[in-house]
Amino acid sequence: MTWVVRAPEQGLARHEKKLYTLVRRVLWDYEPLRASHAEIFIDIDGGAVRLRGRVRTLPQKIIAEALVRRIADVTSVTNELIADPEVVRAVADGLAEDERTAAYVIRVDSRHGIVTLRGEVPSEAVQQAAVDVAARVPMVGTVRNQLVIGGEPQPATALARPSLAADEVNPDATPVRA
Repeated sequence: MTWVVRAPEQGLARHEKKLYTLVRRVLWDYEPLRASHAEIFIDIDGGAVRLRGRVRTLPQKIIAEALVRRIADVTSVTNELIADPEVVRAVADGLAEDERTAAYVIRVDSRHGIVTLRGEVPSEAVQQAAVDVAARVPMVGTVRNQLVIGGEPQPATALARPSLAADEVNPDATPVRA
């Protein structure tokens, strides 16, 4: 993947073209963003700038916005960049919430929205469930399945919703002193 900055799709007024060029240059000059081969779409509407696309890290997402905000003619910045750690977290949360996959250690990696699943699961059904869960996450572009079938089945479990009974007061419980 190469560094890509996409221009807005609509025609721009002269001052918007100038602003687009400034934004593009500022982002290009930030070497970590350029070196990571980020794909960024820049939309300009008057002085408002919208950044869309994918970056490798959360700091890159934050810094890209900060750099654009420092440009004199920018009146507002909408940051819709998606950082790979956000994708990993969303997929991992989805796997932990699904009773078919929660009991298994599944490694999740993401690079520019391409998610790779690795680990060992006991059956093709669990393997397919993991792929389906990852594919349903809105931030995911593609899922690469590198899960290996093997190991022992684990009881179904879901980690997302603790029992409401955990919040009920038990009058028979022994008091604990701190």
